[in-house]
Amino acid sequence: MRPRPPVALVCLDLQRARITHASSPASVARTAETCRQVLRRARYARWPILHVHRREPDPEGARPIPGLEPLPSEPIYVRSGPSAFSHPTFAQAALALGGPLALIGFSLCDSVLATAFAGVDRGLPIEILQDAVAVDAQDERTQRLAMNAPIMSLSPLCRIIASEELFQEDVAALAAANMP
Repeated sequence: MRPRPPVALVCLDLQRARITHASSPASVARTAETCRQVLRRARYARWPILHVHRREPDPEGARPIPGLEPLPSEPIYVRSGPSAFSHPTFAQAALALGGPLALIGFSLCDSVLATAFAGVDRGLPIEILQDAVAVDAQDERTQRLAMNAPIMSLSPLCRIIASEELFQEDVAALAAANMP
């Protein structure tokens, strides 16, 4: 059995502009805190981490959310389209890593969904961490349910999981690879 390639964490639009006009500050705060935990654990596990930012006209809005700043060793790609893959160097890096790509950030309705579709189009496994992805909607539950159908259509290469599940799978894969 071939060992699973390392997970690469893709941090999408973890920028101040994405949270300043949010309809649900409590949901944004909860998602941002989960993103902080996922980022910390991914760094501890030494996963490749790729930050993708949306081009923002306001310099203050373009800044990272506090606690989610990229480290100097982590690349930042400024996307021109809806998907992270709209940046050619990001596309090259993601393809070189080979997946799976774990997606976190803001917002499920645009950059996360577009990146998931573009990744699957390139044959990369995608894991959307549902508790680390925000939704821009007054009715968060309805919006998440509406997004499930297009994401599920990408199966088996794309799946929606909780962040804790991803880290449990990573530990299990490591243990299996190191068994005598």
